[in-house]
This record gives sequence, structure tokens and C-alpha cells, in this order.
Amino acid sequence: MPFQILCLSGGGYMGLYTASVLARIEKQTGRRIADSFDLIAGTSVGGIIALGLSMGRTAGEIEQAFIDDGDKIFPAKRPPVGWLRSSLQVLAGVACSRHDPAPLRAVIEKIVGIDAKMSGLLTPTVVTAVNLTKGKPRVFKTGHHRDYTRDWTLDVADVALATSAAPTYFPIHCIDDELYADGGMFANSPDMVALHEAEHFLKKDRSEIRILSVGTTTAAFAFSASTKLRLGSWGWMQDQRLPTVMIGSQQAMTNDMLSHMLPGAYLRIDHEQSPDQRRELALNCASYQAQKNLRAAATASAQEASKSSLLRTMLEHKAPRFDFINASLPRSTTAIG
Repeated sequence: MPFQILCLSGGGYMGLYTASVLARIEKQTGRRIADSFDLIAGTSVGGIIALGLSMGRTAGEIEQAFIDDGDKIFPAKRPPVGWLRSSLQVLAGVACSRHDPAPLRAVIEKIVGIDAKMSGLLTPTVVTAVNLTKGKPRVFKTGHHRDYTRDWTLDVADVALATSAAPTYFPIHCIDDELYADGGMFANSPDMVALHEAEHFLKKDRSEIRILSVGTTTAAFAFSASTKLRLGSWGWMQDQRLPTVMIGSQQAMTNDMLSHMLPGAYLRIDHEQSPDQRRELALNCASYQAQKNLRAAATASAQEASKSSLLRTMLEHKAPRFDFINASLPRSTTAIG
């Protein structure tokens, strides 16, 4: 029997693209995207979307929350142009994180519900973060294995804030006296984490596994041959060079490896930003123009993906109800709508 995994990448507000792609697929099929997947994995904004889907929300509801409240998370400021814009990007976040996490928490709670617990998730889910206290990666998990007993009492909002605590953008997040930062620092595309979860812990044979991976739009990170070789902190942070290289190189490696490991059973949906789009998109830009670009790209990507026989096969799959270890606990909460 096939075992299907939905993997959602990190990318700040560009996660609107991810939610929009999934919303358009839902519109095509007439049912929730999560109903077709046996495991959902997410990092950063992809982790927020994964938790929302697993809580029973539609991708359309999550997309609308990002549209309605994006400028509360990332207040709109008309960016300067040229060298001044690059300079301000470098200076922002030097003394402290750029954004207040309170509006982000409010949006997360709008999606998943106030005081929602990990025990309330409906689909097996894994969400990545970095445990700064212990100095190692951390994967938050639902109770889909007999050994998973530590996370089911956690607030979903806390897990979402941990996975999305991007350095310089949002503060480090504390859960039970331990400090967490964005999972994108080690697994911006959580596909390999999800494959390992399915094979090692859920004992699925690789021949059974199919993965749908959705990105947040990819920015090319190839440098000009004239680039200064001794780039310092200033040079690396100009035009978001460092996060762009970190995110882009991780995604490229993951895509290549998964394509080899799951030939014919791995589908990646993403959009490469044009030079014009790159000037209008950023991890923390929720402007009207950014929304238009991301949603238009999502429409084009969903239309192209609809031609894939693999995607059509995936969407025909109905994931069976999972018997969680903590199945006696409530499995739903009130949120959007």
C-alpha cells in the first residue's frame, strides 16, 4: 500500500506561495490536501502550514490568513532602492531581532486554535527546529510511534514559533526552559527528515513511499565572476546573499538526492524567481505586490503540476485514519471559521 508524504519548505512570507499552490490543488480536487497524505513534514513557515493542515484546516483557509494578516507579522515599509536598500537590509537585525513575535503567534492561533495541543493533530506530522540549549537538531513529532511520548502535551503555537524563529528576524523561542531556532538552519527542505521518519520509525519500504514537496519560490544564488572574494559580514548580508545561498543550496541538494532515491515517486513543485520578482520578494516582505507575485506564481505552478501523472495518482490516494498513541485525547479544536 502506498505511503504518501507532503513536505513543505521554509521561506518566510514566501510561504504564501506554498499555501496558494496547495489551495489551488484543493480547488481542483474538491477535498482537503491533507486527506491524501499519511505524513506531513514542515520547516519554518512550512512547519506552520503543516501544523495547520494537520489540525484540519484547508490550504485555502491558511492562504487567506496569510493574506489578511501578513502585514501584521511583517509591517509594510516602502523599501528604498539601490545601495541604501542593501545597506538597511544589512543593518536591520544587528542589535536585536527585527520583528515582534506577538502578531505571528496571533496568526498561528487563528489557524490552529488557542491552546491547541499537539495531541489534537489529525495526521502524523514532523516539524523541524534547532535546539540551541542542547546544540543539535530537534524534530517535533505527533504520537505516531510508541516511543513518542514527549511532544503530545506541547502547544501547537509553541512548536510553530520554534520552527519559525529565524535568526535576526524573530526572537529565539523558549519551550520548557530550552531555546529553539528555525529548523531551516539544517533542513529548510524537510524531505530527507520525512523519508527517514517513514523508513526508520514507521517501517515503510522505500518502494511504497511517494513524496510531494512544495517550495516557497527559489531565488538563483549564482555569483558573478567579479564578486569580491573577501566578503565580510556586510557583503554576505547585502541583498540577502547568505540566507539565499543557505536556502537555495540545501534545496538543490535535497531535490537531487530525493530524485535519485525515489525515482518516479518524488515530485517537487516550486517556482524560480525572475530578476524582477526577486526585487519585490523577501523573507519578510508582505506587501500587496509581493502577494500578487506569489499567488500568480502559485497559479502557474499548480497548473503545470496538474499535468503530472504522479500528482494525479497521489491525489487519488485516501490516507487511512491513524491510530495515535495518545488517541484517547481530544483530536480537534476551534480555529478559523
